[in-house]
Amino acid sequence: MSAVRRFATIPGPRPLPLLGNSWRFAIGKKPWQTRSLDITLWNLRALAGADGAAKVAKLFGHPDLVFSFCAEETAKVYRREDSMPYRAVAPCLKHYKQELRKDFFGNEPGLIGVHGMPWSKFRSKVSKALVAPEAAKAAIPSLDEVAIDFIDRIEKIIDYNREMPKDFLTELYKWALESVGAWAMGTRLGCLSEKDDEAKEIIKNIHGFFHSVPELELSAPLWRLYSTPAYKTYVDALDSFTKLCLKRLTDKGVCAKIAKISGEKVATILALDLLLVGVDTTAAAAASSMYLLAKNSRAQRKLQDELDKNLPVGRPLTSKDLEQLTYLRACIKEALRIKPVILGNGRCIQSDAIISGYEVPKGSHIVFPHYIMSNEERYFPNPHDYVPERWLREKDNRNVDMSSEFRTNDMQSICEHAKAVLISEKQREIGIHPFASLPFGFGRRMCIGKRFAEAELQLLLAKVFHRYDVSWRYGELTYSVTPTYVPNEPLQFTMKMRRKNK
Repeated sequence: MSAVRRFATIPGPRPLPLLGNSWRFAIGKKPWQTRSLDITLWNLRALAGADGAAKVAKLFGHPDLVFSFCAEETAKVYRREDSMPYRAVAPCLKHYKQELRKDFFGNEPGLIGVHGMPWSKFRSKVSKALVAPEAAKAAIPSLDEVAIDFIDRIEKIIDYNREMPKDFLTELYKWALESVGAWAMGTRLGCLSEKDDEAKEIIKNIHGFFHSVPELELSAPLWRLYSTPAYKTYVDALDSFTKLCLKRLTDKGVCAKIAKISGEKVATILALDLLLVGVDTTAAAAASSMYLLAKNSRAQRKLQDELDKNLPVGRPLTSKDLEQLTYLRACIKEALRIKPVILGNGRCIQSDAIISGYEVPKGSHIVFPHYIMSNEERYFPNPHDYVPERWLREKDNRNVDMSSEFRTNDMQSICEHAKAVLISEKQREIGIHPFASLPFGFGRRMCIGKRFAEAELQLLLAKVFHRYDVSWRYGELTYSVTPTYVPNEPLQFTMKMRRKNK
């Protein structure tokens, strides 16, 4: 205990008198631009050291942020939390739900931006319909229809060079929105049709919501004094979502089941939360998975061999079909390791703690930047190499078809295979720390729609790579935080029909 250091000694940017550290985000110079938070995290990692911590103190309206860059410290905090985990409050969302629109929300706060007993009571009303594996399996037929429609749409929007349009990321947003509508609200929103004006408006509002969050939550809270442009955008988006959910709830889908048990208001608020967190995130995951596979022909060929072997002909995909696609699941895990859609998770600790050797007082917000940990050599050998095999058990690795590796005498392909084998062997030697990559969070506050998001991604990627050879002929994508981690450049994939589909 004598080696424990005081909270005040945790390294971090020095706050100014009165202004604290909020001025850094308000001015927006690198690395403190809210879109460049990945760079900020690497700078804080350098301050913290391998197993240390860094601190960003004195942010207006927020507790001090303590960043722990050690997977074992992450495990300790998660494992000591009680049955009602606390996240830091999102002040603008709390203001919207509990003050601005209190007449609608009342005592039903939803799942986002709340914690403690109100969160626990709401979650108990909705978790059974969302968390059970059977719930996601039951949604697969409707999600499969959405994926089929998206594949058909690809052929309508592709150009004469077999290249995707510059706004292909928006097309992925439409697919994700259509998917959430299908399984959550039991309705097709029409996002993949030619006349999709309502879908475009929804997506516009989703972007407006997400792009305004970093400014509202990290910069000086001027919205408390007057209605700033960002706050107007934020409120308009939330109002629009609420109207959509009230209008589009049906007697089908997960929310319909909840409406029968807990009432339409609970179902509407849940649908609102699912729209807010289930569109940008899943679309970003699909974009990064396609990009990393497009740049890695070795992994793409291996995935296509698995799909050729297991995908049925002449009938829809089922949950049993998806269970056979072990390499596809590994491809998604590897993409979410390298480019997680959310850069970190956090907890607001409810008692004093010792974290990374520092005394941390109750009420501090502990941030677990798994984007950093999942891209570090100590947890993932050759972290910047896309090697899905690192996620496979030795038995599963043996079962994956290896014929694609030696389809030709291409020496480069053989060398890439040898490198992947070496990396996966190194990974097996050190193992995968269960808290080094947490794209869906952990514990009771894990993403409640995790199983649905995984099913959406598996169905989409299975159909895309079964039908197409996907390639990338541009430079490296750069990414920004919006607050999801998304590419900056157009996703102009080249999609050539595979010979077997011609």
